[in-house]
Amino acid sequence: METGSHLGLALGGGGARGGAHIGLLKVLDEAGVRVGAIAGTSAGGVVGGLYAAGLSGAEIESLLIGIDPARVLEPDPSGWALLSTRRFLEVLRQRIGDPLIEELPRPFAAVAVDLRNSREVHLSRGPLLAAIQATIAVPGILCPLEADGCLYVDGGVLNNVPVDVARKLGARRVLAVDVSVPFDCPLEHTSFSGLPGPARVAEQILAKARRRRAAVALVKSWNLLCAAYTARRLEDNPPDLLLRPDLGPIPVTAMYDLGKAIAIGECMAREHLDAIRQLASG
Repeated sequence: METGSHLGLALGGGGARGGAHIGLLKVLDEAGVRVGAIAGTSAGGVVGGLYAAGLSGAEIESLLIGIDPARVLEPDPSGWALLSTRRFLEVLRQRIGDPLIEELPRPFAAVAVDLRNSREVHLSRGPLLAAIQATIAVPGILCPLEADGCLYVDGGVLNNVPVDVARKLGARRVLAVDVSVPFDCPLEHTSFSGLPGPARVAEQILAKARRRRAAVALVKSWNLLCAAYTARRLEDNPPDLLLRPDLGPIPVTAMYDLGKAIAIGECMAREHLDAIRQLASG
């Protein structure tokens, strides 16, 4: 387990916008800033989990940039969602194996929500890949994890930037990164494009039925709810340093913009590197 660092990360959810987390980690690696505990939700859970497993920021970039969503996402046979993440998790397994969270070099927790019992869950033990499946399971879009009588979905439903979870893992200073869609993002920039397969077919059906606006309204409403609840959670549990990369209107589903989000995250980290170093040494 990583020792000697009291700096914890709270990495938020935001789909492709979570590429900014990778940019941050690349800069931390280059600067020699050591990270202790990591708590992640959704995209932050994937990136944070891979980093906790020992991959560098550059290695995470190489792995995720090389994944074609059209090849790894397929129809979900469970009926709980449009798409299965089985193939995506297999790609991760080929790279890192199937480690247990409690045996990772760094303390880690992925945030999920158990729909059966209406509760937030912090997955800090057990198989890492199962925890990743749970935390990225956007309700209705990506398949949930069914285990032990629970139905786990994306932790962003209740805790999108898990500062409190990082502190529970032992972090004395917490750097939080919020990559969610801004509260004031214009309606005309709202999009659910970028997903392959069944999701794309659904978009085409909506367009043909002249109901695409209905989906835009739904996505915009979800973004507003998430932004408002995230702001409340951060007010109740403020991090020592909160960073919000200027990702503009990059859609959550726009995986083709992952490289752009990574570059923006790098710029953000370099701009705040002195503050991050001070936090890590304080």
